Amino acid sequence: MTYTSTATGTFSSRREANRAVQRLVSAGFARNSIAVHPHEDDEGYDLEIHTRRKNHRWAERLIHASDPLYPMRQTASMAVETARSYPLVLLGAGVLAGFLVYSLIPHQAETSSRSRRRSRS
Repeated sequence: MTYTSTATGTFSSRREANRAVQRLVSAGFARNSIAVHPHEDDEGYDLEIHTRRKNHRWAERLIHASDPLYPMRQTASMAVETARSYPLVLLGAGVLAGFLVYSLIPHQAETSSRSRRRSRS
């Protein structure tokens, strides 16, 4: 038996509520588990989704995600997931970056010491 919980959100317009529904659906939540109800005074909308308890926090984050930051968060999340899936690629990129930094620093120090030697002569 799976235990479910309800994640909720309140929106000032139907458009904002629909955007939250689209975020949930694009993240894999079932459309038939999401309901949008207008307030009685027509001053906003309530969204609720029935989901497993383990997905409750994720659903809450998707509901309350601001539109401008949502794509950035999703891209960062995908980058982290890729790094977890391919740790050797991440390690290789880190080693390469370290090598590049290391190769630049001694080159600048060597150049400045040569110019000091020339100015003394």
